[in-house]
Amino acid sequence: MERRRLIAVLGGLALLGGAVVVLRNESAPPPPQAFERFLDEAVEYVPDTQRLATPTDLVLTALDRTSLRAGWTATDGIGHGGFEVRWNGRTRLVRGTETELTDLDANADVTVEVRALDAMGNRSAPATAKAVPRLAHDDTWLDGLMTPLDLFDGPEALNPRRWRVFDRGNTDCLCLRPLNGKRLEIDCDRVDLQSNVPLRFGTPAADGAVARVSLTTDGPIGYRPDHSAVLIALLPEPVHDLGHLDEPFPPGALVLRITPFGAQFDLGHDGPPGETFGTYPPPTSGVRHRWELRVLAGSVVALRDGVEVASAPVQLPWTSARVRLAFRQAQGTHLDTFGIGGVPGTPAPGSVAPLGPNAKDDSGVSMGNVANSQLAGASSVRVVASVVSERTAPITVEFGTRSAPAVFMPPDLGLDPSRPSVVYADFPLPSPDSNPKVGLRSDGGLTAYHAHLVIADGQDARHPPPRLVSRPLPDPLVPPPAVSVVHESVNDSSFHLFPHEGKVRLTVELADTRAREVAAVKGVEVDLDGERIAVLPTNGSAGGRHEFLIELAGLAGGRHELDVRVLPVDERRGVQSYEQTFEIRPL
Repeated sequence: MERRRLIAVLGGLALLGGAVVVLRNESAPPPPQAFERFLDEAVEYVPDTQRLATPTDLVLTALDRTSLRAGWTATDGIGHGGFEVRWNGRTRLVRGTETELTDLDANADVTVEVRALDAMGNRSAPATAKAVPRLAHDDTWLDGLMTPLDLFDGPEALNPRRWRVFDRGNTDCLCLRPLNGKRLEIDCDRVDLQSNVPLRFGTPAADGAVARVSLTTDGPIGYRPDHSAVLIALLPEPVHDLGHLDEPFPPGALVLRITPFGAQFDLGHDGPPGETFGTYPPPTSGVRHRWELRVLAGSVVALRDGVEVASAPVQLPWTSARVRLAFRQAQGTHLDTFGIGGVPGTPAPGSVAPLGPNAKDDSGVSMGNVANSQLAGASSVRVVASVVSERTAPITVEFGTRSAPAVFMPPDLGLDPSRPSVVYADFPLPSPDSNPKVGLRSDGGLTAYHAHLVIADGQDARHPPPRLVSRPLPDPLVPPPAVSVVHESVNDSSFHLFPHEGKVRLTVELADTRAREVAAVKGVEVDLDGERIAVLPTNGSAGGRHEFLIELAGLAGGRHELDVRVLPVDERRGVQSYEQTFEIRPL
């Protein structure tokens, strides 16, 4: 079976310990093919004197029989130059302290070496570990989960028989990546996936859980880590038919919020948050971890790789719910396996169809027609809409020639012109109308926003799964430079307006940690006003921090431009560059 702008950093930066080493090269800048070290006579380089040490605590684990996850500790904080991982004749550069090696021989001994790198590409002695993937794999985590597990490894992974996709009609941002087979990648800024298999409480297991949810993922990965989250939500009837999960979460919902920095429970609609025990290293693209949500008698707990990271003292007021996986600003997150435990149940097939666009008239809104093909084989349909009304008045939902009074989705706060309320109505199928028209009627001055159908499909429904585009793995990332330009003696240089004397401190930091793999860096070049002032070979480093001091005495007043370029060893990877201007006050 298959398995799956850079930011200008402004502000003062402290000079690293150790003397400033002044490097001189009286020759002209080297031609591009030579790439020898060069510093203009007005430039000083400030080396990093921190000791390079071997990583410690290298551990190999496995989440399946053909992969190994390597994790280690950066000794004394060393490692801002990255790490080099070697195995089976292969080499990978990474920024973080973990990586996953995939597509291995299940029965072969694998030796893994990890070396720390500094900014100049120097390597430490290696930390070494050995493992056989099949023997390192511990499948006891499957205990208590119902079969079959969901494997997000192909076009059928999100078949409507097992999953609803809340995506507002756009699934182009769901794709498959070749990671140990294939894995589903989330490239949407906002998408919800809901299991059609009900989660029902059973008798307590050995660990006390009456129900559990397990998810294997590398997320949340995202372009904005402070906003990235994966939500594992338990939603009872009827709120499991809501559209995208928004805050405040509906009454009765239980939500585990997983961020790159920690995890916490939210008990829904003004409920108190749960306790967070601690944080964990930020996630790394392509490196899976196993998350588990356990429902116990009087509490819920969350575990990451078997270690408890969050809990909440709550007695859930229901014994059956649907599990929803919601992704917020988590582009690049991969899903691997999903499973639930409790009372065994069969899928209740269902699909979601967006409605709209909305056409408003004097007595309500029309939300378009539903194609007969979408309703084929279904037993019933629920119309769900978010509405705002200028006045309080009854709302009627129309489905073809049929109509039904609208019911408020909890919490029932009534209608208000300043906030939306969610209403719904159910209709049996088949419909007496062909391609039935959906609408809302009211005398209250109604406006409808997001609306959708929840279609209760029959077991023999033949709706196709969402289209999943297959994409290759991205190339190793050439680290983009984060650049700071400050005057060494001016406290506030936020406007880059400097005196005509003294020195400018140029700091170049290559520290992007989101990539699964980093491209080896050949070196850094710096131009001032179009003239080369520094060439710094870095000997295949994975990043790091570089400081230059630039003498201002010989520069004229006015505007000046610095251009910083990061060159990869493999020229096919392209060059990362950053431009920064500063101004010298006139004499």
